[in-house]
Order: sequence, then C-alpha cells, then structure tokens
Amino acid sequence: MKNRMQPLVRQYLAYRRKLGFRLRQAGGSLAHFSRFADRTAPGQPLTVALALRWIHTLDDIHPSTRTAYLRAIRCFARFCVAIDPRTELLPTRLIGPNYIRRAPHIYSADQVRLLMRRAVRLTPTIHSPLRPQTFETMIGLVATTGIRLGEMLRLRSGDFDAAAGTLRVPQAKFSPERVLPLHPSTVCALVRYEAQRRRRCPCSERFFAGPCGRPVPVRTADKQFRELAHGIVANGARPVVRWTDFRHSFATHWVATWSRTRAPVGHHLLLLRRYLGHRSFECTWWYVSADPGALKAASQRFFHHHHAPP
Repeated sequence: MKNRMQPLVRQYLAYRRKLGFRLRQAGGSLAHFSRFADRTAPGQPLTVALALRWIHTLDDIHPSTRTAYLRAIRCFARFCVAIDPRTELLPTRLIGPNYIRRAPHIYSADQVRLLMRRAVRLTPTIHSPLRPQTFETMIGLVATTGIRLGEMLRLRSGDFDAAAGTLRVPQAKFSPERVLPLHPSTVCALVRYEAQRRRRCPCSERFFAGPCGRPVPVRTADKQFRELAHGIVANGARPVVRWTDFRHSFATHWVATWSRTRAPVGHHLLLLRRYLGHRSFECTWWYVSADPGALKAASQRFFHHHHAPP
C-alpha cells in the first residue's frame, strides 16, 4: 500500500473531530504533509527526518507557523505509533516554544470609523438586504466589546437585553458563559439594528442575519472584512488586519488607560479577564505588551498580582 499516509491522516482527523476538535489549520498542514510523504517516501513510516524534509520545502514561513506545523505532526505521530511501531515522535525541543506571539494590529479610532463608513456603503442584495447594517453593527460591536468573531456570529436574538444594557455570550469551548455590560451608545446601535432585522428577517433566530436570514458564515465575514479593510496598513507583524485584532485593540486600550492612572490595576485586570472570557491570567497577559511605554507600570503590577502567594 504505497499511499498510506493520506488515509492515516484522514482517519486521525476524523477521530479527533469526533472529540470536538476543529483542527482547521492542523488539518490543512497534515493533508499537505501526507501528500508530500506519499510522494517522496511511499509506504514509509512517519519519521523525524521526513517531517523536517517537509518543513524545509516550505519557504518563508513564520517561526510560529513552523511550530504549529511541527506540533500538529507530533500529535499525529502519537496516533500513528499505535498502528506502526516504527513511527518516530518529534522531540519537544525540536518543535520550539509553545507560544511565539506575533504582534497584532492595533486599530485607531479613525480606522474603526473608516471601516464602519465603508460598511454602510455596501450594496444590499435581494438575499441580504441587511448587509450594510449587519457589517456596520458587527464592526462596532466587536470594537467596543472585544468579543471573538465566532462568538458574535453565534449570538441569538435573546442574548441581547436592551433594558439591562447587557449582552449574553454563550459558553464556548474555551470560555464560560458571560454577561457583558455595554456602553449606552452600543446599546442604541444594537436596538436600532434589532428593529431592522425583525422587520426584514422576522424568522431569523440569530442576532446578525446573513443571506435569507440565516447565520453569517465565517468565510463570508472574513471575505467581506478583507474588502472593507483594503488599504489599511497593518502596524503589527502580519501583512493584513483581521477581525481578531479588534479584540487585541480593545484590551490594549483599556490596559493602557489603567496604566496611566495611580489606582490599583490588579482588580481591573481580573475584570478584563472575565470580560474577554479567558480561563487564566496567562491568556490575558498577551495583551499587556502592545504599547511598552504606556503599559510598563501595568505590566509590572500584573506580574506581581499573578505571582503573589494565595
């Protein structure tokens, strides 16, 4: 059986996805690796040398991407070793550090307003009559709350409480359910959009209505955002700006604001952790680095707060 790596990858991905793992990036990298393996070493087991040969064929990849690819192969090797004892596990020292942070883009207020103005000018369609209002409101909501794109697209109409001025973000895989207090201007914008959605798409269960009232697909949201963000020069390590950069910008803005005050910042960071839906302080820590000058004091206080004895 010459092409044996590709069926193994499909079997592995099916098994992991049944357990609830999406493995989008890992699935693509493993599929690419399996084709390479079956082409260059048909019938051979997974070895460290084979994995490194494949990595060396990939030009100009970021160190964090290289680490993610090698980690995916190591997890796949654990699966393969039960089938073929000749399989070699990649040493952890070969993979590198678990996290290599790539500096995010930090949006300015002018850029957020530009994106919202462009969204308003989108052309409605027969199947998506609310497209301009949907993307304008989505950009405004993610900029003022820092919620994840997936969380925003899964919101249902009952999650928004206009009277209380809150938004319920349902439990996700890595985040508990949380209720977010909203700024009055955000409440007004959501009330206005909700009225339009109920009038145009009365049968839609989701808060943000996509084509024919159905949920907005992630790919559609990403594609449309790339068009809206055309020409915005990224100030981070990536060549383009992303939805998730709003989350970084939201957290960075507040930590920078708190760092400039003399009030204790520890309890603010605890609230930020809960607001963003992080399980641990380590996740929130990544946001305390985008503006070294403004965040130096907050960084030091955060460090002492995190490492203080219970």
